[in-house]
Amino acid sequence: MKKHSFWLFLWLILLAACSEEEQLTPDISLGLQGEELVVENEADAEQVISFTATHPWTAKVDAEWLEVSPESGNAGENTIVVRAKEKNVSGDNRTGQVVIAIEGLEKKVSVVQASADVLEVEKTSFRITADGKEIEIVFSTNLPFETLQLWATQGVEEWIEMVQPDADTRALQVGGIRMKVLPNTTQNARKAVFQIVSVDSENNPVMKSPEITVSQDGVPVKTSTDFSEDGKYWQIQQHKEGNGIPIVIMGDGFVDDDIASGYYKEVMEKAIEHFFTEEPVKSLRDYFDVWAVNVVSLNNAFGGNYSTALGCALEGGNSTGISGDDQTVVSYVAAVPEIAQDITKVEETTAIVILNTSAYAGTTYFGFGFRQERPISEFAIGYCPIIDGSLDGEVFRQVLCHECIGHGFGKLLDEYSYEWQGAMPDELKNDYLGLRQQLGWAANIDFTGEPSEVVWADMLADSRYQGVDTFGEQLATYEGACTYWTGAWRPTDESMMRSNIHGFNAPSRRALYKRLMKSALGDVWQFDYEDFVKFDQAHLPQPSTVTKAPVALSKPFAPVRMANRMLNLKK
Repeated sequence: MKKHSFWLFLWLILLAACSEEEQLTPDISLGLQGEELVVENEADAEQVISFTATHPWTAKVDAEWLEVSPESGNAGENTIVVRAKEKNVSGDNRTGQVVIAIEGLEKKVSVVQASADVLEVEKTSFRITADGKEIEIVFSTNLPFETLQLWATQGVEEWIEMVQPDADTRALQVGGIRMKVLPNTTQNARKAVFQIVSVDSENNPVMKSPEITVSQDGVPVKTSTDFSEDGKYWQIQQHKEGNGIPIVIMGDGFVDDDIASGYYKEVMEKAIEHFFTEEPVKSLRDYFDVWAVNVVSLNNAFGGNYSTALGCALEGGNSTGISGDDQTVVSYVAAVPEIAQDITKVEETTAIVILNTSAYAGTTYFGFGFRQERPISEFAIGYCPIIDGSLDGEVFRQVLCHECIGHGFGKLLDEYSYEWQGAMPDELKNDYLGLRQQLGWAANIDFTGEPSEVVWADMLADSRYQGVDTFGEQLATYEGACTYWTGAWRPTDESMMRSNIHGFNAPSRRALYKRLMKSALGDVWQFDYEDFVKFDQAHLPQPSTVTKAPVALSKPFAPVRMANRMLNLKK
């Protein structure tokens, strides 16, 4: 009897409760301040809505970018979480609604998500063949176009031409930057990385796009099948004064197609034009004989399993050094009968080897002999690539002049230095002093900083060489030369033998003048200082209209190398 009384009592309580809920007027009381709920513009931004309901309830949203959780619940105090499923990249603020409902009643809450600043790129990676192509970087933004810049974060811009958009609006829109990727004439693949950047009034970056990579393949490696033109020569220039100073130019890594198309000839003749751009050889060009020799390589690429006629190799890594088969170079020099028939002509020859690659490198070798009675001659070999792949490139010209005029012809030493090299060893100093005393080489550096003792002391005392020159350089003593930080001194802060700029300084011009006139006129010629100064003052180097970029100090350049070996003259 007691058990039945308990269940009857419980049933009466539940019935009373249900009757009480049914009798309540449906109501939803929101715990919000204001009529709108604002969520941040990023994905997964959340806000909480607190409310009290008199009856069981449901919740839903009317926008695809919104969601609510939970979607139902019981009477009483409740909370729901409203979440923006994605970032607002529409360009405008957007509004949705959360609807909380019980029987016969709905309460709506407006949810506003502000627009984010947008700078998005449709395609971030481009792969271009060696032939080149026009491409377009398509992007979406709601930033003013006038604040946008295209920044190169990696690679060079010389092979890419760019045009930026020009507009001014805050509305989200699609923009495009057209790029013309120029043909790649080398085997080396190349890459540039860009970003579209919005900047403030002081050019500080405010927002950046994802990185945009433009990669371009190199040209395929070619193989020669026709070697019939190999060893043929032609004369580029015949001397008009003196006995003729021999220059022989040739190339490595050029195939039969390069000969047949005329490209090889174009390269040889452009390189010789570069050779005669610096004083004093510029004004004394009529003393030179210049020949070019065809050299047909099996491949037009270096390294790996490829083969070139002169066996040139690029050291690579952090070195700009080049090596080649010196003996084979001499055999091509001997293809010119006017030189091969006179051993003294061979010993006076400067051989120039142009490598068919855009690599940044250059190395000169001297200290060769052909006769036991004269174990060291003026013969030198200067190796220089077509740097950056441009025959008209300023860096190509600069490095060729540094290597082939300065080192190869004039036997000048390097005037650049690196702190990590430290002090110059005494043994090396003695070697260079011996070359100067015996042959007149190394006349642009010294091993004392005492102005009255350096090899150019007479010029320091000459009022005609005091003050700054046309490049702003002043003749003095500057420590650091021959790649060493201390223990060697140079005549000017900058020069063609330091950073490949500002022309050859006065002591270097004097050394070049001496070598040139001695070679052109023979032993009957004797150096006269006043004759030199008269010539030099009338033919001072002048700044070029071309902007000359310092290159030697940006990457360790290979120093001149003493071969100290005998070569055989053979055809």
